[in-house]
Amino acid sequence: MRQINNKTLVKLVGLITAVCGLGDAMLFIVLPIYYPDFGLTFLWQVGVLLSINRFIRLPINPLVGWFYLRMSKRAGLLLAVLLAIGTTFSYGWLQNFWLLFIARCVWGVAWSFLRLGGYLTVLEASSNHNRGHFIGIYNGLAGLGGLVGMLAGGLMTDLINIKIVTNTFSMITLLVIPFVIKYIPSSVPTSKMEKGWITQKRGYSSIWKTKDFLIVLGSGLLIPLVVHGVFASTLSTMISKQLSSIPEVAGVGIGAASLAGIIQAIR
Repeated sequence: MRQINNKTLVKLVGLITAVCGLGDAMLFIVLPIYYPDFGLTFLWQVGVLLSINRFIRLPINPLVGWFYLRMSKRAGLLLAVLLAIGTTFSYGWLQNFWLLFIARCVWGVAWSFLRLGGYLTVLEASSNHNRGHFIGIYNGLAGLGGLVGMLAGGLMTDLINIKIVTNTFSMITLLVIPFVIKYIPSSVPTSKMEKGWITQKRGYSSIWKTKDFLIVLGSGLLIPLVVHGVFASTLSTMISKQLSSIPEVAGVGIGAASLAGIIQAIR
């Protein structure tokens, strides 16, 4: 493994997270409009598929954290990348609600490994003086996956077809595997680190009793509910119902998925 400095490592893990999230971000734009192309018949199926991965992450996050105490970040991130490749590719080829349901559940597991692996990288690579800066770098770069996935996914689906989009995104994700193997540390956490983590967890039990923590937790629930939930999953459908004709840019028709992708990318 080639050694890189801590800041570069955080940037690399952020970009790996971004690439793995391309397919997931694309679905929020494309699925509400083109759901018949995915073998779906009802809009409620769209809602279930877009949300089930989050329900999976609720029980799986503690288990993934337990695994990261006993396996290297390289192993965890490599597993996440492989799962992301498989799920992204499957979105264009599985023409069945229950198969897509399973794929989205698998993506929930992949995202847990990605997110926890990313935050653990930030915690280990930073100090009290630069931790907020490093978290900002990681979150900013990881968010590029949503930008590119929504923008490129919407445009490409309108202009070409969903299979080419998912094939392209899965091939791009495949390209990050050498970077994971070459640069992500392969060391397993020591027992000393594990003991320190457990001690920290015990110290967090009293935080639930503070009013400020509950306010932050509530706002952290409501804001994603509106922005990442209702707005993200309904924008493309709303635009498609409002469009009386397809606008053109340089002679190229821009459909609802493209417009929704542009708006979401600006956000």
